[in-house]
Amino acid sequence: MSILVLPWPWRKQAGQPVVPCFLPFAGCRTRCLYCAQHLQTGRPSRADPSPALDACEAMLRLRLERGLPAAEAAFYGGTFTGQSEASLALCLARAERWMAEGLAACWRCSTRPDCLSRDMLRRLETAGCRTVELGVQTFGAEALERSLRGYGPDCARLAMGLVRQSGLALGCQLLPGLPGSTPEGFFADVREACALGADFLRFYPCLVIRGTGLARLWEEGRYRPWDLATAVEALARGLALAGPVPVARIGVAYEEELGRSVLAGPWDRDLGTRAWSRLALRTLERAVGEGGQGRRLSGVWLPRRIQGFLWGQDGENRQALAAIGIAPSAVAWIQEDEIRLAFA
Repeated sequence: MSILVLPWPWRKQAGQPVVPCFLPFAGCRTRCLYCAQHLQTGRPSRADPSPALDACEAMLRLRLERGLPAAEAAFYGGTFTGQSEASLALCLARAERWMAEGLAACWRCSTRPDCLSRDMLRRLETAGCRTVELGVQTFGAEALERSLRGYGPDCARLAMGLVRQSGLALGCQLLPGLPGSTPEGFFADVREACALGADFLRFYPCLVIRGTGLARLWEEGRYRPWDLATAVEALARGLALAGPVPVARIGVAYEEELGRSVLAGPWDRDLGTRAWSRLALRTLERAVGEGGQGRRLSGVWLPRRIQGFLWGQDGENRQALAAIGIAPSAVAWIQEDEIRLAFA
Protein backbone atom coordinates (compact mmCIF):
# COMPACT_ATOMS: atom_id res chain seq x y z
CA MET A 1 0.00 0.00 0.00
CA SER A 2 1.17 3.53 -0.78
CA ILE A 3 -0.14 6.83 0.56
CA LEU A 4 -0.26 10.06 -1.40
CA VAL A 5 -0.28 13.25 0.69
CA LEU A 6 -1.21 16.61 -0.83
CA PRO A 7 -1.55 19.98 0.91
CA TRP A 8 -4.89 21.77 0.95
CA PRO A 9 -3.66 25.38 1.17
CA TRP A 10 -6.77 27.11 -0.13
CA ARG A 11 -8.70 28.79 2.60
CA LYS A 12 -10.80 31.86 3.16
CA GLN A 13 -9.24 34.98 4.59
CA ALA A 14 -9.17 35.08 8.35
CA GLY A 15 -9.64 38.34 10.17
CA GLN A 16 -11.82 40.39 12.44
CA PRO A 17 -15.49 41.07 11.68
CA VAL A 18 -16.23 43.79 9.14
CA VAL A 19 -19.04 46.34 9.37
CA PRO A 20 -19.68 47.85 5.92
CA CYS A 21 -20.45 51.45 5.05
CA PHE A 22 -21.92 51.43 1.53
CA LEU A 23 -21.36 54.52 -0.61
CA PRO A 24 -22.75 53.58 -4.06
CA PHE A 25 -21.24 55.63 -6.91
CA ALA A 26 -19.57 58.00 -4.41
CA GLY A 27 -16.55 59.56 -6.08
CA CYS A 28 -17.15 57.80 -9.40
CA ARG A 29 -16.25 60.12 -12.25
CA THR A 30 -17.56 57.78 -14.93
CA ARG A 31 -20.16 55.01 -15.13
CA CYS A 32 -18.59 51.68 -16.04
CA LEU A 33 -20.39 49.61 -18.65
CA TYR A 34 -21.53 46.91 -16.24
CA CYS A 35 -22.10 48.87 -13.03
CA ALA A 36 -25.29 49.03 -10.95
CA GLN A 37 -23.96 49.61 -7.44
CA HIS A 38 -27.26 50.79 -6.00
CA LEU A 39 -28.68 47.34 -6.76
CA GLN A 40 -25.55 45.39 -5.77
CA THR A 41 -25.35 47.06 -2.36
CA GLY A 42 -29.07 47.43 -1.75
CA ARG A 43 -28.45 51.10 -0.89
CA PRO A 44 -29.46 54.25 -2.81
CA SER A 45 -26.88 56.60 -4.25
CA ARG A 46 -26.50 59.86 -2.28
CA ALA A 47 -24.23 62.87 -2.67
CA ASP A 48 -24.03 63.25 1.12
CA PRO A 49 -22.32 60.30 2.87
CA SER A 50 -23.83 61.21 6.26
CA PRO A 51 -26.76 58.73 6.16
CA ALA A 52 -24.43 55.86 5.29
CA LEU A 53 -21.97 56.92 7.99
CA ASP A 54 -24.79 57.10 10.55
CA ALA A 55 -25.99 53.61 9.61
CA CYS A 56 -22.49 52.18 9.93
CA GLU A 57 -21.98 53.88 13.30
CA ALA A 58 -25.25 52.45 14.57
CA MET A 59 -24.08 48.93 13.71
CA LEU A 60 -20.72 49.52 15.36
CA ARG A 61 -22.41 50.81 18.54
CA LEU A 62 -24.75 47.84 18.59
CA ARG A 63 -21.78 45.49 18.59
CA LEU A 64 -20.26 47.40 21.50
CA GLU A 65 -23.54 47.30 23.45
CA ARG A 66 -23.67 43.55 22.97
CA GLY A 67 -20.16 43.13 24.35
CA LEU A 68 -18.66 42.14 21.01
CA PRO A 69 -15.10 43.14 20.13
CA ALA A 70 -14.51 46.19 17.96
CA ALA A 71 -14.93 45.42 14.28
CA GLU A 72 -13.25 46.80 11.20
CA ALA A 73 -15.26 49.46 9.38
CA ALA A 74 -15.24 49.10 5.60
CA PHE A 75 -16.07 51.75 3.02
CA TYR A 76 -17.42 49.92 -0.02
CA GLY A 77 -19.07 51.02 -3.25
CA GLY A 78 -18.05 53.93 -5.39
CA THR A 79 -14.52 55.32 -5.41
CA PHE A 80 -13.64 56.24 -1.85
CA THR A 81 -10.60 58.35 -2.70
CA GLY A 82 -12.38 60.04 -5.61
CA GLN A 83 -14.96 61.79 -3.44
CA SER A 84 -15.12 65.55 -3.05
CA GLU A 85 -12.78 66.93 -0.41
CA ALA A 86 -15.72 67.67 1.88
CA SER A 87 -17.12 64.12 1.65
CA LEU A 88 -13.74 62.45 2.02
CA ALA A 89 -12.83 64.62 5.01
CA LEU A 90 -16.13 63.77 6.66
CA CYS A 91 -15.57 60.02 6.17
CA LEU A 92 -12.02 60.21 7.53
CA ALA A 93 -13.10 62.25 10.55
CA ARG A 94 -15.88 59.80 11.38
CA ALA A 95 -13.58 56.81 10.99
CA GLU A 96 -11.02 58.40 13.32
CA ARG A 97 -13.74 59.09 15.88
CA TRP A 98 -14.99 55.50 15.72
CA MET A 99 -11.50 54.30 16.53
CA ALA A 100 -11.00 56.85 19.31
CA GLU A 101 -14.28 55.72 20.93
CA GLY A 102 -13.39 52.04 20.59
CA LEU A 103 -16.20 51.38 18.11
CA ALA A 104 -13.81 50.27 15.36
CA ALA A 105 -10.37 48.72 15.61
CA CYS A 106 -9.37 50.02 12.16
CA TRP A 107 -10.94 50.51 8.75
CA ARG A 108 -10.53 49.70 5.09
CA CYS A 109 -11.68 51.20 1.82
CA SER A 110 -12.25 50.27 -1.79
CA THR A 111 -11.17 52.53 -4.64
CA ARG A 112 -10.10 52.67 -8.28
CA PRO A 113 -6.47 52.31 -9.41
CA ASP A 114 -6.56 55.73 -11.11
CA CYS A 115 -7.62 57.56 -7.94
CA LEU A 116 -4.61 56.84 -5.78
CA SER A 117 -1.31 58.54 -4.95
CA ARG A 118 1.41 58.31 -2.32
CA ASP A 119 0.03 61.40 -0.59
CA MET A 120 -3.47 59.92 -0.51
CA LEU A 121 -2.19 56.65 0.92
CA ARG A 122 -0.33 58.51 3.68
CA ARG A 123 -3.51 60.42 4.47
CA LEU A 124 -5.54 57.21 4.68
CA GLU A 125 -2.99 55.51 6.92
CA THR A 126 -2.78 58.52 9.24
CA ALA A 127 -6.56 58.33 9.66
CA GLY A 128 -6.39 54.66 10.68
CA CYS A 129 -6.83 52.82 7.39
CA ARG A 130 -5.12 49.43 7.34
CA THR A 131 -6.32 47.92 4.04
CA VAL A 132 -6.92 49.29 0.55
CA GLU A 133 -8.90 47.21 -1.92
CA LEU A 134 -8.39 48.08 -5.57
CA GLY A 135 -11.13 47.48 -8.13
CA VAL A 136 -8.66 46.30 -10.75
CA GLN A 137 -11.27 44.13 -12.53
CA THR A 138 -8.71 42.87 -15.09
CA PHE A 139 -5.26 43.55 -16.47
CA GLY A 140 -6.54 42.93 -19.99
CA ALA A 141 -6.28 46.10 -22.07
CA GLU A 142 -9.16 45.24 -24.41
CA ALA A 143 -11.55 44.32 -21.60
CA LEU A 144 -10.70 47.51 -19.69
CA GLU A 145 -11.30 49.65 -22.75
CA ARG A 146 -14.55 47.95 -23.74
CA SER A 147 -15.85 48.21 -20.18
CA LEU A 148 -15.22 51.98 -20.10
CA ARG A 149 -12.92 51.77 -17.09
CA GLY A 150 -10.92 54.78 -18.26
CA TYR A 151 -7.45 53.43 -17.48
CA GLY A 152 -5.08 50.78 -18.80
CA PRO A 153 -3.24 47.82 -17.27
CA ASP A 154 -0.17 49.87 -16.33
CA CYS A 155 -2.30 52.13 -14.13
CA ALA A 156 -3.57 49.10 -12.20
CA ARG A 157 -0.05 47.76 -11.81
CA LEU A 158 1.24 51.13 -10.58
CA ALA A 159 -1.58 51.44 -8.04
CA MET A 160 -0.91 47.98 -6.64
CA GLY A 161 2.75 48.88 -6.29
CA LEU A 162 1.90 52.09 -4.46
CA VAL A 163 -0.24 50.26 -1.92
CA ARG A 164 2.46 47.64 -1.37
CA GLN A 165 5.07 50.37 -0.83
CA SER A 166 2.80 52.13 1.66
CA GLY A 167 2.77 49.12 3.96
CA LEU A 168 -1.03 48.87 3.91
CA ALA A 169 -2.67 45.52 3.20
CA LEU A 170 -3.61 45.15 -0.46
CA GLY A 171 -6.81 43.62 -1.78
CA CYS A 172 -7.44 43.07 -5.48
CA GLN A 173 -10.94 42.76 -6.92
CA LEU A 174 -11.22 40.90 -10.24
CA LEU A 175 -14.27 40.81 -12.50
CA PRO A 176 -14.04 37.82 -14.86
CA GLY A 177 -16.32 37.67 -17.87
CA LEU A 178 -16.09 41.31 -18.99
CA PRO A 179 -16.51 42.06 -22.71
CA GLY A 180 -13.32 41.00 -24.45
CA SER A 181 -12.20 38.68 -21.65
CA THR A 182 -11.77 34.89 -21.60
CA PRO A 183 -11.22 32.28 -18.89
CA GLU A 184 -7.54 32.21 -19.91
CA GLY A 185 -7.42 35.97 -19.43
CA PHE A 186 -8.91 35.58 -15.96
CA PHE A 187 -6.28 33.00 -15.06
CA ALA A 188 -3.60 35.45 -16.19
CA ASP A 189 -5.22 38.15 -14.04
CA VAL A 190 -5.08 35.91 -10.96
CA ARG A 191 -1.43 35.09 -11.57
CA GLU A 192 -0.52 38.75 -12.06
CA ALA A 193 -2.47 39.96 -9.02
CA CYS A 194 -0.64 37.44 -6.85
CA ALA A 195 2.72 38.31 -8.40
CA LEU A 196 2.08 42.00 -7.69
CA GLY A 197 1.66 41.24 -4.00
CA ALA A 198 -2.08 41.06 -3.34
CA ASP A 199 -2.77 39.98 0.24
CA PHE A 200 -6.21 38.73 -0.76
CA LEU A 201 -8.49 38.60 -3.79
CA ARG A 202 -12.18 38.93 -4.55
CA PHE A 203 -13.82 37.38 -7.61
CA TYR A 204 -16.97 39.06 -8.93
CA PRO A 205 -18.08 37.38 -12.20
CA CYS A 206 -19.68 39.83 -14.59
CA LEU A 207 -23.48 40.01 -14.59
CA VAL A 208 -25.83 41.67 -17.05
CA ILE A 209 -27.98 44.00 -14.95
CA ARG A 210 -30.99 45.91 -16.18
CA GLY A 211 -30.32 49.58 -16.87
CA THR A 212 -26.59 49.26 -17.57
CA GLY A 213 -24.70 49.81 -20.81
CA LEU A 214 -23.81 46.12 -20.76
CA ALA A 215 -27.51 45.25 -20.78
CA ARG A 216 -27.91 47.19 -24.02
CA LEU A 217 -25.04 45.31 -25.63
CA TRP A 218 -26.53 42.00 -24.49
CA GLU A 219 -29.96 42.90 -25.82
CA GLU A 220 -28.39 43.82 -29.16
CA GLY A 221 -26.52 40.52 -29.30
CA ARG A 222 -23.11 42.16 -29.01
CA TYR A 223 -22.13 40.61 -25.68
CA ARG A 224 -22.40 37.04 -24.48
CA PRO A 225 -21.88 36.56 -20.71
CA TRP A 226 -20.36 33.46 -19.19
CA ASP A 227 -22.89 30.82 -18.28
CA LEU A 228 -22.90 29.28 -14.81
CA ALA A 229 -20.97 26.17 -15.84
CA THR A 230 -18.18 28.21 -17.45
CA ALA A 231 -17.97 30.52 -14.45
CA VAL A 232 -17.82 27.70 -11.89
CA GLU A 233 -14.98 25.93 -13.74
CA ALA A 234 -13.06 29.19 -14.21
CA LEU A 235 -13.52 30.25 -10.59
CA ALA A 236 -12.34 26.86 -9.34
CA ARG A 237 -9.22 27.19 -11.47
CA GLY A 238 -8.78 30.75 -10.20
CA LEU A 239 -8.89 29.48 -6.62
CA ALA A 240 -6.22 26.91 -7.42
CA LEU A 241 -3.99 29.54 -9.05
CA ALA A 242 -4.39 31.86 -6.06
CA GLY A 243 -3.03 29.10 -3.85
CA PRO A 244 -2.08 30.54 -0.45
CA VAL A 245 -3.43 34.00 -1.33
CA PRO A 246 -6.93 33.99 0.23
CA VAL A 247 -9.99 34.63 -1.90
CA ALA A 248 -12.18 36.64 0.46
CA ARG A 249 -15.34 36.49 -1.64
CA ILE A 250 -16.77 34.96 -4.80
CA GLY A 251 -19.79 36.67 -6.36
CA VAL A 252 -21.73 39.72 -5.23
CA ALA A 253 -23.78 39.54 -2.05
CA TYR A 254 -27.36 38.41 -2.59
CA GLU A 255 -29.92 41.21 -2.76
CA GLU A 256 -33.52 40.56 -3.78
CA GLU A 257 -33.73 43.71 -5.89
CA LEU A 258 -30.51 42.78 -7.64
CA GLY A 259 -31.81 39.29 -8.32
CA ARG A 260 -34.88 40.74 -10.01
CA SER A 261 -32.67 42.93 -12.19
CA VAL A 262 -30.14 40.34 -13.40
CA LEU A 263 -30.85 39.62 -17.05
CA ALA A 264 -28.05 37.15 -17.77
CA GLY A 265 -24.74 35.83 -16.49
CA PRO A 266 -23.65 33.47 -13.69
CA TRP A 267 -26.10 34.66 -11.02
CA ASP A 268 -26.26 32.13 -8.20
CA ARG A 269 -26.47 32.90 -4.49
CA ASP A 270 -24.35 29.79 -3.86
CA LEU A 271 -21.70 30.58 -6.47
CA GLY A 272 -18.87 30.59 -3.95
CA THR A 273 -19.85 27.18 -2.58
CA ARG A 274 -20.07 25.79 -6.11
CA ALA A 275 -16.59 27.10 -6.95
CA TRP A 276 -14.96 25.66 -3.81
CA SER A 277 -16.81 22.40 -4.43
CA ARG A 278 -15.57 22.18 -8.00
CA LEU A 279 -12.02 22.88 -6.83
CA ALA A 280 -12.26 19.98 -4.39
CA LEU A 281 -13.56 17.67 -7.12
CA ARG A 282 -10.90 18.61 -9.67
CA THR A 283 -8.14 18.34 -7.06
CA LEU A 284 -9.24 14.83 -6.09
CA GLU A 285 -9.65 13.73 -9.71
CA ARG A 286 -6.09 14.79 -10.49
CA ALA A 287 -4.74 13.24 -7.30
CA VAL A 288 -6.39 9.87 -7.95
CA GLY A 289 -5.30 9.90 -11.58
CA GLU A 290 -1.70 10.77 -10.81
CA GLY A 291 -1.32 8.70 -7.64
CA GLY A 292 -3.37 5.64 -8.47
CA GLN A 293 -1.71 4.53 -11.70
CA GLY A 294 -4.21 1.74 -12.06
CA ARG A 295 -4.25 0.75 -8.39
CA ARG A 296 -7.35 0.60 -6.21
CA LEU A 297 -8.14 3.53 -3.93
CA SER A 298 -8.33 1.99 -0.45
CA GLY A 299 -8.44 4.96 1.94
CA VAL A 300 -9.48 8.62 1.85
CA TRP A 301 -8.68 11.21 4.54
CA LEU A 302 -9.81 14.77 3.83
CA PRO A 303 -9.62 18.12 5.68
CA ARG A 304 -12.69 18.78 7.77
CA ARG A 305 -12.80 22.34 6.40
CA ILE A 306 -14.01 21.02 3.01
CA GLN A 307 -16.72 18.79 4.46
CA GLY A 308 -19.45 21.36 3.82
CA PHE A 309 -18.89 21.58 0.08
CA LEU A 310 -17.15 18.36 -1.04
CA TRP A 311 -20.30 16.66 -2.35
CA GLY A 312 -21.42 19.74 -4.23
CA GLN A 313 -24.50 21.91 -4.26
CA ASP A 314 -27.48 19.55 -4.22
CA GLY A 315 -25.03 16.63 -4.38
CA GLU A 316 -23.81 17.55 -7.86
CA ASN A 317 -20.33 16.09 -7.21
CA ARG A 318 -21.44 12.70 -5.92
CA GLN A 319 -21.51 10.88 -9.25
CA ALA A 320 -18.12 12.20 -10.35
CA LEU A 321 -16.57 11.36 -6.98
CA ALA A 322 -18.06 7.87 -7.02
CA ALA A 323 -16.45 7.35 -10.44
CA ILE A 324 -12.99 7.73 -8.85
CA GLY A 325 -13.87 5.57 -5.85
CA ILE A 326 -14.85 8.22 -3.31
CA ALA A 327 -18.18 7.65 -1.57
CA PRO A 328 -19.42 9.24 1.68
CA SER A 329 -18.83 6.03 3.62
CA ALA A 330 -15.19 5.91 2.47
CA VAL A 331 -14.14 9.34 3.75
CA ALA A 332 -12.49 9.98 7.10
CA TRP A 333 -12.36 13.64 8.17
CA ILE A 334 -9.17 15.04 9.69
CA GLN A 335 -8.21 18.41 11.19
CA GLU A 336 -5.04 18.79 9.13
CA ASP A 337 -5.13 20.85 5.92
CA GLU A 338 -4.05 18.01 3.69
CA ILE A 339 -5.44 15.26 1.49
CA ARG A 340 -4.34 11.68 2.13
CA LEU A 341 -5.14 8.95 -0.35
CA ALA A 342 -4.14 5.28 0.13
CA PHE A 343 -3.75 2.97 -2.86
CA ALA A 344 -3.58 -0.81 -2.69
